[in-house]
Amino acid sequence: MEKGKSSILWGILYIYFCLYILMYLVFIFVIDMVHVPLSVMSMFVVVMPFILLVIIQKFILHVSARRDKDKKQLFTVMMVALIPLIVCTVQLSVNKYTSNFNQDRWLNYEEKRVHMVDDLLQQHKLIGKSNEEIIKLLGALRKQAVWKRELLHYTILGMNVVSFL
Repeated sequence: MEKGKSSILWGILYIYFCLYILMYLVFIFVIDMVHVPLSVMSMFVVVMPFILLVIIQKFILHVSARRDKDKKQLFTVMMVALIPLIVCTVQLSVNKYTSNFNQDRWLNYEEKRVHMVDDLLQQHKLIGKSNEEIIKLLGALRKQAVWKRELLHYTILGMNVVSFL
């Protein structure tokens, strides 16, 4: 009977591991596309599949007759399973870093501005500031640049763009 339980649990582990890898590929894609930052909720979602994998492994060890051989196999599975977890955690951390407003990044990396807007609005009260203060913080619109694109960035922030032109 122990061998039957062990075989069923190994089958469950195999199926779950395939789903696990697929889940983390989806996580990596979604984190990149949506630019999800590091938070308690995002870490909870990323870590839960790994915790379930560990629980399944504990059940296998509990009913296993060949503990030493199974420990080695389960350790290998766990090490491989840690790779996508670490990738997702690093990806979330990088997103958190790039979401923080930084004047240097704002001025030099226009394509990253969209990620910094929320933090900018939370950290800097723009309403009531003079045009000079806003220009000092965000930089002036460049006449030779594709001004429609910059106009869009400033419009997103809700500023009076006409006064910049």
